Amino acid sequence: MRSMTVEMSPEIDDALNMISCARGISKGEAMLRAFALLKLAYDEKQKGDGSSLGLVRRLPDNTLQAIGVVTGI
Repeated sequence: MRSMTVEMSPEIDDALNMISCARGISKGEAMLRAFALLKLAYDEKQKGDGSSLGLVRRLPDNTLQAIGVVTGI
């Protein structure tokens, strides 16, 4: 596996620490999951068919309600 060094702001580092602790995973694993999400968003945008990454809410009847679109990645 390849490795890299990343510089990040204290705010991003704090968020990464909080997320990794809350999920019970390492900071490295949290970063890998973030990169996987970035690739998913990129792949959807590359389709050129209007697909995008979005946020949904599961309603009590198990249907999904779109509540937002992830932009800027």
